[in-house]
Amino acid sequence: MATELWANTISLDTPAGRVLKKLTALLPQDRRFSITVFGSAPIQMTVAPSLLSADIDLFCDDASLQELVAAARMDKLHTDFYVQVSSALNFQTSPLWGTRSQSVRIGNCTFVIPHPIDILIAKLNRLEEKDLEAFRVVLKKTGHPTEAELISELQLAVDLFRPRFDEEGAPDFSTNTRRLWPLLYGREIDVRQEIIVPALAQRKAGYGLPSRDYKQELKEELARR
Repeated sequence: MATELWANTISLDTPAGRVLKKLTALLPQDRRFSITVFGSAPIQMTVAPSLLSADIDLFCDDASLQELVAAARMDKLHTDFYVQVSSALNFQTSPLWGTRSQSVRIGNCTFVIPHPIDILIAKLNRLEEKDLEAFRVVLKKTGHPTEAELISELQLAVDLFRPRFDEEGAPDFSTNTRRLWPLLYGREIDVRQEIIVPALAQRKAGYGLPSRDYKQELKEELARR
């Protein structure tokens, strides 16, 4: 997929961009920070400035960031448009996301901005109304992802379709994908046959294994005789 055609600029002249500039000014200046931004903010900064959200989700390998954000009075307790410091575990998306992200340097902070396709894939973990709106806005603005493009990307992220842990208590990735398809593309999708099975066949081929289960086919043939 020609993902480079989706978004090749990062605008700091957006609500999210202005908050990141303010955050940089309030953080300690005696060390460098590498901060990944996810949620809706990257789409706002690269595709659709009109896509608003109540917060900016980010994570950083500096364990003190959450305390620093609170000290800067930029957390949920002190402002309506706040910075939500999360874990990298909260950004569940394609394993390819790091290969197509962009970055922007502001002072002593480097902000990593994932590609819109990876932001959208991550939104399938929850798929609330605001997540659906992100899909609609990106598709309207860019013409992407097409149905074929999203199927291809989800095949490459097939492990996201594994069953959730009991403790998570949320709709699984397959359920949310099935919900999305008629709303975005006007048809139902068979997640197993159109995404999971082809992806696992590709994986087997990559391991040098046959994509067909010949032993099972032989058993079935013998059972029919």
